[in-house]
Amino acid sequence: MGYDMYMVRTPDGEEERYRAALHEYDKAVEARDALDLPPSELEYKAAQKKVSAAYEAMCETRTTYFRLGIWSMGECRAIMGHFGMLSLTEPPSEAPSPEAFGISLNEYGQVTEAAPESIRRFEEAMDAYLSWTPAQVDGIAVHKLGSNDGWIVTAREIHAALAAYEESRGKDPAFLSQLIEEASWWPQWIDYLTAAAEHEGFRVY
Repeated sequence: MGYDMYMVRTPDGEEERYRAALHEYDKAVEARDALDLPPSELEYKAAQKKVSAAYEAMCETRTTYFRLGIWSMGECRAIMGHFGMLSLTEPPSEAPSPEAFGISLNEYGQVTEAAPESIRRFEEAMDAYLSWTPAQVDGIAVHKLGSNDGWIVTAREIHAALAAYEESRGKDPAFLSQLIEEASWWPQWIDYLTAAAEHEGFRVY
């Protein structure tokens, strides 16, 4: 289990780049499997290296996605708190109820019968709840990084968090140096936040 994050808006051209990289990956796998050799053979090992390289290239095209495990996300919240990047604000009300929009759910929580308009209005209400921020934003609401409920971290929250980071990072260079050494994903996380801020934020699952 962990935290899967997806930008609200996919960067232009990313889907095309991903499909092209996926095609190259599939070709590498097909070529490796066509050898019909045991993994210990040198020729198989060389083919496997190409598969691994193609896989890494494919993953690199997915800039819209970022994942942290449970432990790493706990570290992430602690580090962001240290730099003043988080806010303790909470949504002002409870999540919208499907029943209030005339939507029925089965025992698994899936929609059974509902008019498309009802579903649209419910989804809009849920997005408003999941993305809620106060008028004065001073960072990312910590609860949005604490569960897999589809919270929407907005661009305003990210900009505020990055501004706090830029202001405070120079005050504690020793901590930042140690952080980058121990939490190797931190620079990539900052890059992801920067990109997500330009693509309407990101959702947390």
